Amino acid sequence: MEDAQDTTFPGLQEGEKILSVITPHPSVFTLEYVKLITASLLVLVGFCSLNKISPIFVTIGILLSITALILGGLLYHSLHSKRIAYITDRRIIRFEPSNAFVVNHRSLNWDDTSKVKTFSTSLLWRLKNIGTVVIHSKTSSATVNTTDQTFMTNDDIVLKNVHYYKDLGNYLDKILYLHKNDKSEIQKLHPFVPKPKGQRY
Repeated sequence: MEDAQDTTFPGLQEGEKILSVITPHPSVFTLEYVKLITASLLVLVGFCSLNKISPIFVTIGILLSITALILGGLLYHSLHSKRIAYITDRRIIRFEPSNAFVVNHRSLNWDDTSKVKTFSTSLLWRLKNIGTVVIHSKTSSATVNTTDQTFMTNDDIVLKNVHYYKDLGNYLDKILYLHKNDKSEIQKLHPFVPKPKGQRY
């Protein structure tokens, strides 16, 4: 996790203070790479099974597997490093790559934010304190009436695979409260640190 005081991002406004920088948990990248290794091994086994037809298939399988591991690993790492969100005293902005060359961004001002919801997608992720944080916009909350925690619209900002996701949700709730009641106090907030309580500052 980057130090909020030593970073910037495209579109940072004059006088805007970055409170925290949020990135996906490294376990997500590890899981993606495990899937890539599994797929490469299946390709290798498939080509090796054609050895009776011609030994050249074994060589092709090895080359394809190695190439897939290298190129796929570089691609996954590139995409993973570009998934980042910034919490500032004025808004939350998320950068999400759609491919290796295009990074989309979505920004939501605190004035336009209605509520924050958190949930985890699996028991394993919940045990590791990894989950999703949804920052709902006022437009989505006004037009949609649902109790589904996982529901989201294009107007919302979704932060996936966040470590200590419930604590981040509470942190964002505090910002919303201060924004409505005493904006000057937002500047005094400590950065959000994804560590156990008592080890954050």
